Amino acid sequence: MKLILLFLAIALVSGAEDMNSAVWSQYARGGLSHDRGVNGGHGYYRINRKTATSFRDLRFFGYGLGNDSYIYLRYKSSSKYSPHGKLYNFTTASYKKNTRADLAMRYHFNQGFGYFMNKYKNGHVTGELGHAYDMSDFLNDTRKTSYLKSGVFWDHDLWEIKTKLEIEWFKQISDVVTDDLSRIQIFAEISYQLTNSLSFIMGFEQDYYTSNNQIPLSYYFSLGWQK
Repeated sequence: MKLILLFLAIALVSGAEDMNSAVWSQYARGGLSHDRGVNGGHGYYRINRKTATSFRDLRFFGYGLGNDSYIYLRYKSSSKYSPHGKLYNFTTASYKKNTRADLAMRYHFNQGFGYFMNKYKNGHVTGELGHAYDMSDFLNDTRKTSYLKSGVFWDHDLWEIKTKLEIEWFKQISDVVTDDLSRIQIFAEISYQLTNSLSFIMGFEQDYYTSNNQIPLSYYFSLGWQK
């Protein structure tokens, strides 16, 4: 895990652009979580770096629910082909552990192309298409699976309110495992800016496994800090 964090930190600051042109932001959250009748707490930290043509983002999220825990570490980088263009490429790597779902670990990787479908004054809508694979360990049953990945992402800001909606579809194309792990992942969030640096946040995330109709759902309330 330490080597993974070191690699992601180096990747975050790398880039050919002038460091003086980069804009850095960091976010931290803490709050309450709820999942299937069990209450708990969670923490979140995110740091990203933006330039006219590149985006580097590292985030960590974890929560505890009774005797269970959830850990999610994700790094995403994307680069536009021109400062005013709409087409970009992206790469995402993540690590996930969820004892509540008997998931000991999942290393996930995806890459492909994205397009700004609609960019307007208060937000933007992007679409992505690419290839993905993951290595998972469910109760010591190791599975390596490949997917065709697509997604739609909408960010909208209006005065003190910010909203985010992400819908991703992973269609399994590997027959190495007998189970069909195709799934739709939905994430939605709304935040209200209390002060320049403090906000109140509500959100939920849900996975829908198309083969067995499993629909794990969790939602949260947070106080967020931004710098």
